[in-house]
Amino acid sequence: MKKIILVTGASSGIGKVTALALAKQGHTVILHGRNPEKTKKAFNEIKKESNNSNLDMITADLSLLSEVRKFADAIKTKYDHLDVLINNAGGQFGSVREETSEGHEKTMAINLLSPFLLTHLLLDLLHKSPSARVVTVSSESYRQGGKPFLGDIELKENYSMAKAYGLSKLYIYWIMLQFVKQTKDKFHNITFNTVEPGSANTELGRISTQEKMMKIIYYLWQPMMWSIEKAAATSIYMATSNEVEGITGKFYGKSKEKNIKSKFRSEADEKAVWDYCMKVCEPYMK
Repeated sequence: MKKIILVTGASSGIGKVTALALAKQGHTVILHGRNPEKTKKAFNEIKKESNNSNLDMITADLSLLSEVRKFADAIKTKYDHLDVLINNAGGQFGSVREETSEGHEKTMAINLLSPFLLTHLLLDLLHKSPSARVVTVSSESYRQGGKPFLGDIELKENYSMAKAYGLSKLYIYWIMLQFVKQTKDKFHNITFNTVEPGSANTELGRISTQEKMMKIIYYLWQPMMWSIEKAAATSIYMATSNEVEGITGKFYGKSKEKNIKSKFRSEADEKAVWDYCMKVCEPYMK
C-alpha cells in the first residue's frame, strides 16, 4: 500500500537518504528543508534517481515555532491526509548557548519543541489515514545528557553542548511516549515510535564541530561511523514495514526494539516536559 510520507530535514544526510528510499518504493514523499536552493537540488536528485513524480517540497525554518505553524498549515492545505510523519530534522550547536529569534535555546527548539508542535498540528491529518505512523529520530546520546534540569529545560543556567543535545534527545523520546498516552482515546489509529540512527557522517554537527577540540574528536571518531544508508535504515523500516504495524511507544535501533533502562524513564518527569512543551507551544496551536 502506497503512503503519503512527510520527511523533515530531507535536503541532506539521513533525511535525504530516507526520502530517496521511500520515493524508490513508490510512495508520495513530501521533502522538507530549511534552505530553498538546497532543498530544490535534493528534490531534483531524488526525482531523477527514483523515477517517482509523486514528490513535493516545502521549505521552512523549523527552529522557529511560527514557521512550524506555517509549515503545518501548508501541508494541511495541500493534502487531505497524511500516513507517515518522520521527524528527522535536528541540530547540534556550539559550546556557547544561543537562542532563536523567538527566545528559545536553539538545540531544544529544533530537537524538542519543533517535532512536538509539528506532530501536534498534524494529528488531525494523520487521523484521516487508515493507519498512521509518527517516526521521530532521537539518538544514543540520550544517555549522555546527565541529570535532567526540569526547572531549567532550556538550560539558561546549566548549558553545555553535551547537555543540550543529550537531554533534547531524551526529552523527545519522552514526548513521543506522552503522545501515546495523551492521544490514545481520540487518535487510536496513530502509532508513535522513536529511532536512533547510530553515529553517521552527516551535517548535524556542522556548527558544533567547528571548535578545535570537537574537530579532533570528530576526526578520531570517523572510522567508527556508519554509512548514511545504514543510519537511515531504521527510519525507513519504521515508516513502512508491516512487521511494526500497530506497535507504538517503542525505541528502535538497527531496526530492532531497544531496551531503555528504567533510570532514563520517569512518568513525572515525562509529564513535566510535556507540560512545558504545551505551555511554550500553545500560542501556535490556536
